[in-house]
Amino acid sequence: MLSLRIGRMARLANVNVQTVRFYEREGLLAKPSRRLSGYREYPLEAVGLVILIKHIQALGFSLKEIREIMALRKLPSTTFGDAAVRLQSKIEEIDKKIGELRRLRNTLAKMVKTHRLGAATPFAPAFENHVQELSQEAITKENGKLLDQSRKRKNKIPSTS
Repeated sequence: MLSLRIGRMARLANVNVQTVRFYEREGLLAKPSRRLSGYREYPLEAVGLVILIKHIQALGFSLKEIREIMALRKLPSTTFGDAAVRLQSKIEEIDKKIGELRRLRNTLAKMVKTHRLGAATPFAPAFENHVQELSQEAITKENGKLLDQSRKRKNKIPSTS
């Protein structure tokens, strides 16, 4: 059986040696056997696993999710349907992020439009004014919460009269 030292294995998988060691520490790759000299010896299959890990990462999966997906291969009862459930879940997560990104983009586009309308207005005073407004809003909001808490406490304390 062909075995590969870490440098060659990393080159074949198009990653650096530190990535291979990291995947090993994270449990994504099995601990390889070692030569008498102490060098790691990886089976050829490890190259394919590293390439697959990088591919799954590029699809947006976390290392924890990748570990779970890789664990599926060790369960004989696992089907493509089981894997499809995980893929669908990732699609839903991506769709949610896309919605959030669209909202962010719309907000930024409105800000650009507003700022262009006032293009000749000095920025620094407007910026400082906006910071003051935000600070005042935060204080007003906190005071409202404190007032609500005070009212709730009054309603809980039985009167002594």
